[in-house]
Amino acid sequence: MIRTKIVLKILPYVAGALFAGMWAAAYEVSSELSGMENAGLNQYHDPVDVKVFWFQSKACMILPPDNYQSNCTPLSGVGMITILTILLMAVIIAYMILRRKSEPTRSHTGTRRY
Repeated sequence: MIRTKIVLKILPYVAGALFAGMWAAAYEVSSELSGMENAGLNQYHDPVDVKVFWFQSKACMILPPDNYQSNCTPLSGVGMITILTILLMAVIIAYMILRRKSEPTRSHTGTRRY
């Protein structure tokens, strides 16, 4: 029981650290994608779409008019975001399960305590 209480106190901090890591990786990916868009504008003199392939950890410029993929660049931050998201979901699910098991059973009679 004491171990469960300790884990219940630690898991929110772990989730916060994972979320902060996701934010940092997303910030890095965002700046790299912005650089790709600027490079596309400089090279092709038209706005260029950038498509991110999450499970391949890469981003490609999509050139008009036939949606040709060009200048594909591997982005390590994309893979990190995916991994951190999965870990965050695991921590949240573990927290929910432990919290449900540690709570005493409540009667659901409709009365509330204030």
